[in-house]
Amino acid sequence: MRDRALFDLAIDSKLRGCDLVRMKIGDIVRGGEIRSRALVVQKKTGRPVQFELMETARKSLRAWLERRGGTLADYVFPSRVARKAYQHLSAGAPRRGMGNRDRPAPGGL
Repeated sequence: MRDRALFDLAIDSKLRGCDLVRMKIGDIVRGGEIRSRALVVQKKTGRPVQFELMETARKSLRAWLERRGGTLADYVFPSRVARKAYQHLSAGAPRRGMGNRDRPAPGGL
């Protein structure tokens, strides 16, 4: 449901992924209904972009937001990664150097 809403919003808005995930519920909802038009300021360019939300996108967004809940100040698509569970891939990884036995012999392979 979340992925479908994200996909439909991406198609209608033609926004970059970083702009989609920064959207707040208040950017697309007014008076308890999904807006037919929305305005978002792009992160990369700083320019405002207005776009129309077609019925398909409004339906999937409505279904997602009814399931998700939240306030107008919340993100439409919150992260699915728990902050405590997140660990950078290289954090805590053992550091291994290249030992002599792993090096190619002088003169090539």
